[in-house]
This record gives sequence, structure tokens and C-alpha cells, in this order.
Amino acid sequence: MGSMWDVASKEVSDSFSSKKFLGMVVLFTLFSMGAVFMGFKDYQMKMDQFQSGGWVPEKPTLLDIFNFMMGFNMPIAAGGLAIAFSYAAISDERSEGTIELLLSYPVYRDEIINGKFIARIFSLGFALLLAFLASSGLTIYLTDTLPTMNQVIRLSFVWIGTIVYMGFFTALGTLFSTLLRSRWRALGLSIFILLLSLATPLMAQIAASQIYQYDATAGTQMRETRTTPNGITVVEESDDRRISREEVRRQRDRFKQKVSRLSPTTAYQSFTSTMLLQTAGNEIDPTVSESIDNAIGYLIFLISETILMFTASYTVFMRQDL
Repeated sequence: MGSMWDVASKEVSDSFSSKKFLGMVVLFTLFSMGAVFMGFKDYQMKMDQFQSGGWVPEKPTLLDIFNFMMGFNMPIAAGGLAIAFSYAAISDERSEGTIELLLSYPVYRDEIINGKFIARIFSLGFALLLAFLASSGLTIYLTDTLPTMNQVIRLSFVWIGTIVYMGFFTALGTLFSTLLRSRWRALGLSIFILLLSLATPLMAQIAASQIYQYDATAGTQMRETRTTPNGITVVEESDDRRISREEVRRQRDRFKQKVSRLSPTTAYQSFTSTMLLQTAGNEIDPTVSESIDNAIGYLIFLISETILMFTASYTVFMRQDL
């Protein structure tokens, strides 16, 4: 087996024997289960309204329970866990002299960073799988209902998308850990990028409202007088200011969509919401293949951002004087 896999194997072994990592995994799992419990409360309320004949557009499903977890909890918790697991990946070993010792063996530089990245993705994937299984088990326990195969497949794709999302912030943490000597600066910058990614839609909306403003003087009041066939004179008024305001709103929406596309968090939330049928809005839900067709663009964008970020960390590591 190549040196890259030897490095990855050692990193995984060190992670699973680390109390810090195991503690983070337990905390991550508890957060996920807590989010599912909150989602169940909303699901239960909708189900009660549906069964009592109240105003509910359709019967809620088990997927609805995961809406809060995937829409709010996971973008923060998954990104935070990935950063916590990678922000000191290089800086700590460099300060302790472990990198120099490792390079004294017949191991190439690229095998070190590739092995570290693979190990972290594997460990994070395990942590995520544990959180998904625990959350799914809690869902089954609370609802006393088994998920259908369709729902299992959708959640599996959500799990894959979450791994890619965590891969982006793992690569980001590795990049800052390679660039900066201080682990705390690497942590601070990584968290800043995560918060920036989370806040991108809000900042885009604020910027759009400043760039595309309503013109109070635009538009004119138009009056038109006409006579009906019955001989009645009717005075009609039309206000083209309404059209102007609608155009401004469209411009704001287009600007917000373009800027939000740059955020990995927005792409991740769009992917998961599509797979969980949050954006369906049809009388007949799309099939799994149709949902994949609608969501694949977001996943490809996430993968490309992850590759770009890892390429940057790889390039810096290969050229840096360790």
C-alpha cells in the first residue's frame, strides 16, 4: 500500500483514539438529534392539523422532520466540525517538528497532504453517518413509522451532499493551517469564512436594496375616460409606478440569486431542500431522479469549490518551506 494510504491510516487511527475527536462526534450527534426533535414538534403540529381538518396543504412526511436539521443546524454544525478537525492539521505538526520527521522517511510531500485530507474526510463521513443513523432512529421512535425506500434514498443523497460540504471547510481549514503559523489565526479566519458564507444571502439582500432603490418620483398617474356601450362614462386610473416597483423587485431578486450562488452554504441548502422536497410545490412530488436532476447543479458547484479549495492548500503546502 502506498505511503499516502499509510499516512491516511495513521491519521484515522489517531483520530479515533483521540478523546477530543470522539467528544466532538458525540456533541455533533446530540446537536443533530436535538434538531430532529425540534423538527418532530413541527411535524406533529402539522399532522394534528391535517387529521383535524385544519388548514394544512398536504399530509406531512418523515422528510419534513429533517427540514430544520438540514436547513439550519447542519450548515453550521457540519461546517464547524470540519473546521475544528482541520484548522491545526499542518500548523501543529510544523511547530512540533513532526512534518520534518515525516519527510525524513521516503514519503513525498503530496502524499502527506493527500493522506491527511482523505483521513479527515473519512473520519468526518463516519461522524456524519453516526449522526444520521441516530437522528433517523430517533425519528422512527418518535413517529413509530418506518421510512420508505424513496425517503431512504433521498436522505442518502443528502448525506453525500453534506460530506462534500464538509470537504469544502476541511480544505479551507487545511489551507489556513498551511498558510498561517498560528493555529488560532487559522481557526479565526476559517470561522469568519463560515459565517460569511452563512450570511451571504442576507448581505446580498441588503446590498440589493441599496443598489436598486425605488424612485419615489418615477411614474405618473394616468387617467383615461371612456364610455361604455350603455352610455356610462367611466374614469380609469393606471399607475405605472407599480410596474416600476415590480421591476426593481425583479432586479433585486436577480442580484441576490447571483451573489448567493458564490456561497457554498447556499448551494448546500439548495441541494438539500431540493432532495427533501422543500421546494417541490407541486400536487405530485417529483421522483428521486427528477429531484437529482434539479439538484445536481448545486452538488457539482459544491464539488468544484471543494476541489478548488483543496488545490489551493495543496499548492501552498508543496511550495512552502517547512
